[in-house]
Amino acid sequence: MNPLLLNTLLFLAGFALLTGGAEFLVRGSSRLAIRMKVPMVVIGLTIVAFGTSLPELMVSLIANLQGGSAADIAIGNVVGSNIANFALILGVVAVLRPVSVERQLLFREYPLMLIVSLVFFAMAWDGSIGRIEGIIFFLGLLGFTYYSYATSRTLPSEEQDELVGFVANTVEDRKQASPAVFARDITFIVIGIIGLLIGANWLVTSSTFLARFFGISELVIGLTLVAVGTSLPELATSAVAILRKEGDIALGNLVGSNLFNMLAIVGITSIVRDLPVPLSMRSVDFPLMIVISVLPLLLVLRKPHIMNRWNGAIMLAIYVAYNVWLFTSGNIQPT
Repeated sequence: MNPLLLNTLLFLAGFALLTGGAEFLVRGSSRLAIRMKVPMVVIGLTIVAFGTSLPELMVSLIANLQGGSAADIAIGNVVGSNIANFALILGVVAVLRPVSVERQLLFREYPLMLIVSLVFFAMAWDGSIGRIEGIIFFLGLLGFTYYSYATSRTLPSEEQDELVGFVANTVEDRKQASPAVFARDITFIVIGIIGLLIGANWLVTSSTFLARFFGISELVIGLTLVAVGTSLPELATSAVAILRKEGDIALGNLVGSNLFNMLAIVGITSIVRDLPVPLSMRSVDFPLMIVISVLPLLLVLRKPHIMNRWNGAIMLAIYVAYNVWLFTSGNIQPT
């Protein structure tokens, strides 16, 4: 088979396996947790939230372990996903239907995400994120998870019901305890893990081939195609939330995803092996990630805290312009 065609098919199959693997793992783990009487809100804040970031985690881990120029896919995937979450996904969602945002999200979780983004930029400034920095991020992940759980218990009862209802619709509440059902859930988990491992390996391998074939750097591939593909679970979750007129959950999902990308993916990946960061990212990619994170806050800060269609169009225009610049500027060369 033609190598280009083969690697294109592997690229697409890798995305499919990553998305399907994450879905199987989340459903199997969630159902298992439900039967173990884990509160639904905890499942939402851990298994479901972490599950949407599993594709990014597996791709970044495998890319970094491969080393060389393939490692650029790892950092490009994280930064590109953070940019895509707000500029692309929030932009698309807002254009489809204006997003109403809760004041609590704007003044609590959102500032935390901005602080972590700045810390991420600072850690990456010297061209590498080491094991100690990764441990700091991972401890931050544990702290954020506990903080989210603690604050969720203080929400008004109607907001708790909204969150629990959203998670229940996502994972299906099944409480049967038969051996057959237990075996099915374990099978889902195993299939999910295998799918994630194979999908991530195929995606990284094919991305490296395609980048070299077309003369594009692995970093650009990571910032664009890989980042968008691994962000598809966030797009699906946010779209469902918007269709249910739950705009605060849609934006909250993206804020949480960006936090997980930095605290979990960068943390775990750099603990396993120092994560290299191309110095070229200091000039555009990281600053844009910060700007695109701040912009939605500025757009919805005034009451009634709504991101309208024009705001969404602005975000999309920025994303398109950034991608055009990446593929035409020639500033980022293969390493």
